[in-house]
Amino acid sequence: MSAAADGSATVFVRKHRFVVGAPVTFDEQDPRISALEYVLGALGADLVNGLVAAARARHVPVDHAEAVVKASLDDALAHLGVVGASGGPGLARIQVKVYASTGDHDDAVRRLWQETLARSPLVATLQQVVRLDLELDLTD
Repeated sequence: MSAAADGSATVFVRKHRFVVGAPVTFDEQDPRISALEYVLGALGADLVNGLVAAARARHVPVDHAEAVVKASLDDALAHLGVVGASGGPGLARIQVKVYASTGDHDDAVRRLWQETLARSPLVATLQQVVRLDLELDLTD
């Protein structure tokens, strides 16, 4: 990993690399993905990929899966270094809603969702330090 003068860092993983912006950004026009956005994106990807892989392994049809991930900081002012901030800069809550198209296999997919949550490295790690609200929304 190497830092650049523009406030970004380049991460090298196996034969890949990606650029990470600030730890947190409040600017929708920021050209870089923040470190926190990478974490939240990774959690969403972990859950949709895990659900689809579990369904494929059990021959349960899941036509489509996508996630909406939202998070809130305990105290955004603490991250900004504002004097008098009363909380911490960490995450207070992460909400993930996974939407999946399943035909008429809802019960089987709900069981696979529970298996996905139980096997997720990110869920197992994050649930120890932040409130996780993880929801599955099934459509036919």
